[in-house]
Amino acid sequence: MRTWQDIFAEKIAELHLLEPWTLQEDDTLQVQVLGPDWKEFVQHRAPGRFQCSQCFHVWSSAKVHILFHMCRCQGWGVVWMRIFRQKCTHCPNPQLENPDFSLETVETILHNLVVKILQYFYNKPVQPCDLLEVVVDTPVAGPHNSAHCEACQHGICNKSRPALASGAWKPLTDVDKARTHRIKSQPALGVDIKKLLRDVGKAKTHRTQSQPARAGFAWKPLTDEDDTLKRQGLTAHATSTHGPSPCNSNFPLKRCCCISSILLCVLAVIVFLVLYFTIM
Repeated sequence: MRTWQDIFAEKIAELHLLEPWTLQEDDTLQVQVLGPDWKEFVQHRAPGRFQCSQCFHVWSSAKVHILFHMCRCQGWGVVWMRIFRQKCTHCPNPQLENPDFSLETVETILHNLVVKILQYFYNKPVQPCDLLEVVVDTPVAGPHNSAHCEACQHGICNKSRPALASGAWKPLTDVDKARTHRIKSQPALGVDIKKLLRDVGKAKTHRTQSQPARAGFAWKPLTDEDDTLKRQGLTAHATSTHGPSPCNSNFPLKRCCCISSILLCVLAVIVFLVLYFTIM
């Protein structure tokens, strides 16, 4: 317990808090049994090493739970701690044994405790990544024996959730997958738009080059009626309703207006698609 207190005092001193804080051990703490102005924090799934006081059997567990109750009042702060114990599986009448922790594990657990103190009593914003994951540095053999676990008897193991370390992997939710798909699809949309613009430009160039050659009219042989009109100084195409005459001075202007209208429509469709996929 002395090691816990020394490390806790060092971490509190680094924060330069106005109130002194102390850490004490209490084996009678109960989960969610708190007085007024008290807060609770449970460190789940810490790795610990046990040794039986009767047969000296040694075992490791990655499901050691530590319960903290804390309060800040009258210019000082106090934290009560309870470490849940386990029994030996080799002895007929085993006793509850206290675990030993590595120095790195103690540092991590007390770091998370200090983060919770800042959140509860000093209104510091805390993100899930601020809580460090306790690393299992010892091999654990066999399944967890709930009948010999004090935390399981109090229903803590079933409620435990490991804290995620900063940068720790976690599965993508449906919202994350949809966001990722939308982000990835936007560059592809930009490429398609550029290609579409190039195709429109090529079509415009091809149409401009091909129109003078065919003059906007399909050739057909002269009939007797056409020959008669020709002798009278008229042509059958003068009354044609298939399109304007190339000799008309307004024909190039109308053609440019038509092309411009088509391009504006295409650009409007492109802008609509970009806005639609951006909002989605």
